[in-house]
Amino acid sequence: MNALTSEKTVGMSVRTLLLPFGINAPDVSVQALILDSREVVIHSAFLAVKGHDRDGRDFIPQAISLGAHVIIADADEHSQHGHVEMRDHSVIVHFYELSKSLSALADSFFNSPSSKMNTVAVTGTNGKTSTTQLVQQIAELDNKIAASVGTLGASCQGVQTETINTTPDAISMQKLMYGFAEQGAELVALEASSHALVQGRLDAINTNVAIFTNLTRDHLDYHGTLEEYARAKRLLLQKPGLEWVVVNQEDAEHLNWLRSLYSHQKAVVVGLDKPTQEGVRFCIAKDIRYLDKGVSFTLESSWGSTPLECQLLGEFNVLNLLCAIASHLCLGMSIDKVSTIVPLLRGIPGRMETLKDSENIHLVIDYAHTPDALENALSTLRLHHKKQLWCVFGCGGERDQGKRPLMGSIAERLADQVVLTNDNSRSEDPQSIVRDILAGCQEPEHICVELDRKKAIRYARKHANANDVVLVAGKGHEDYQLVDNKRLDYNERHFIRQLVEEIAQ
Repeated sequence: MNALTSEKTVGMSVRTLLLPFGINAPDVSVQALILDSREVVIHSAFLAVKGHDRDGRDFIPQAISLGAHVIIADADEHSQHGHVEMRDHSVIVHFYELSKSLSALADSFFNSPSSKMNTVAVTGTNGKTSTTQLVQQIAELDNKIAASVGTLGASCQGVQTETINTTPDAISMQKLMYGFAEQGAELVALEASSHALVQGRLDAINTNVAIFTNLTRDHLDYHGTLEEYARAKRLLLQKPGLEWVVVNQEDAEHLNWLRSLYSHQKAVVVGLDKPTQEGVRFCIAKDIRYLDKGVSFTLESSWGSTPLECQLLGEFNVLNLLCAIASHLCLGMSIDKVSTIVPLLRGIPGRMETLKDSENIHLVIDYAHTPDALENALSTLRLHHKKQLWCVFGCGGERDQGKRPLMGSIAERLADQVVLTNDNSRSEDPQSIVRDILAGCQEPEHICVELDRKKAIRYARKHANANDVVLVAGKGHEDYQLVDNKRLDYNERHFIRQLVEEIAQ
């Protein structure tokens, strides 16, 4: 049993479940909705969805053998919608375009859990995880029960569990929301990935506040063009119940968001200057000062102003924080409460996470794996530190190859020393990935290459001097490395901690 899933048994008649979708099904009770046939148990309904890579209908015999009383199967034609047949004492109900209704089916099955709490959904190329975690932290520091779902997994009241994707599948998402509701959660902050939005995983999640952080090149292997990627992000505006939309005006794409708002939606612009549009609510940072261990600035907003100081690094994290603050102001938090909570915020695991060894060398762990994120991380460290800056990174295999030379160019331009290494190469040749990165460098002969990631980090640390900074980018919070199509145990945060402890001995 998942620690975040309620122990309470859910049950519903298939007739009640499917009637709103125009299907008159038998009155058979089920206690679970299952997408993976291997997880089928007695009294469950197996949803046989025709997917991108696999057809769930191929696994109907296995689901029946494991005790699925009901199969809800994708129908190829609209004329088949609602057709019911029996097979080996199991009911098979045909459902046209089933994948588009998964979220709504699960919402009904779990009794609309998202309507019982405030939900803040965050989308954008970079900053989703940090912003989501900050939204949750602020709520918890306000003595609320708060939950989050995203790249770091799902968490509520100190209990954390892994999720397969940044945004889980539609059934798992509603099941998590049900568990949060049963625990009395008052707020859920979730990451809305572009894949999830296109695939409808959040379609029936009642959303109170949407946050757009930024848009830069990523996932073009899936979306094809930057325009399609941007359009996928804006699908978040179609979520039911959405009243507030927070956008980062430092990214030009925010204008498309403002133009796409529905009449009942209210915008809040965050950034470094007041918005030029009249009548738009704002939440901005003025007089930013970059300190050794954080930043200070003056928060100016439509709700009032206050000086703030926090332990986050860089301008991009100030923008993430502004998005999180704005979401809470939208939901009724006072500016005075904000001023007492923000200094208590903690850094996010694997996001500009800094360790200093006994020789005063700063080792910074960050998840940056896009050109924009790498540029932000390096530029930020330049603001906070004045000595030499090292950058250790690689690029993932079987993903957008076009970003590799861009990241090579950025690292060479902004870092004093660059060490290229392996990331999640998957089935690709790591040396080939490195060649793609080097293609963007002006002086590739000056770039160090060490494909063993641990050796690369040790090399940079060994050759760095006191007060230098070594940025290790790409892995962040991850506890694995994908090499030769194998998942290897590798926790960069643990390794660097061990390295710091070794040096201290």
